[in-house]
Amino acid sequence: MEGIEFQRVVKRFDSGVEALHDVSLSIASGSLTFLTGHSGAGKSTFLQLLLGQHTPTRGRILVNGVDIGRLRRRQLPLYRRHLGAVFQNDHLLPRRTVSANVAVSLQVAGMRARETERRVRAALDTVELLDKAHLLPGHLSAGERQRVVIARAVANRPKLLLADEPTGNLDPALSESVMGLFGRFVDVGTTVIVATHEIDLVRTLGRRTVALARGRIVDDSREA
Repeated sequence: MEGIEFQRVVKRFDSGVEALHDVSLSIASGSLTFLTGHSGAGKSTFLQLLLGQHTPTRGRILVNGVDIGRLRRRQLPLYRRHLGAVFQNDHLLPRRTVSANVAVSLQVAGMRARETERRVRAALDTVELLDKAHLLPGHLSAGERQRVVIARAVANRPKLLLADEPTGNLDPALSESVMGLFGRFVDVGTTVIVATHEIDLVRTLGRRTVALARGRIVDDSREA
């Protein structure tokens, strides 16, 4: 099966905290889903499980038919090559240009220079920053820096793009602009999951919204 499937997933940490409780959810390939809920609802744990940073205490998580909870440590790097991740803090390299920041993950993967350059330009063009490719991150606005992070995450053309509070440090106008970008990647077949506390903004976008509270799904609203 293409897409993502959580099958009665429980995640309990050594501290005794149960971050997710009996979560069952299917997400179609090439769709955009927003995960909402207050701090501690389980949003970040949901994404960390998909990244392979944790394994379920119980239940199964299937990504395109692969049970990622059963992947061995040596198999995780290959799995993660098909993922892109965006976080609230940009972690850009301050002494490298925008273009060089986007190229980092491609270079680590051993991609040839000509293909790397082509993909970097395409990613920056998608987030409307091609004209800023030569600048250092310090010369960009907060919204522009976050768009660089998104470009870096999608430069390897991931099948799955995960974003954890990508607009947490932005004002409302910039938040709306950044959130609008994620719909573009769905158009090329990428599955996108965005965790956010900005419930009012998400409602205006008309996409599927899954609400979590204390590790449980409390609402699942389909696209308008």
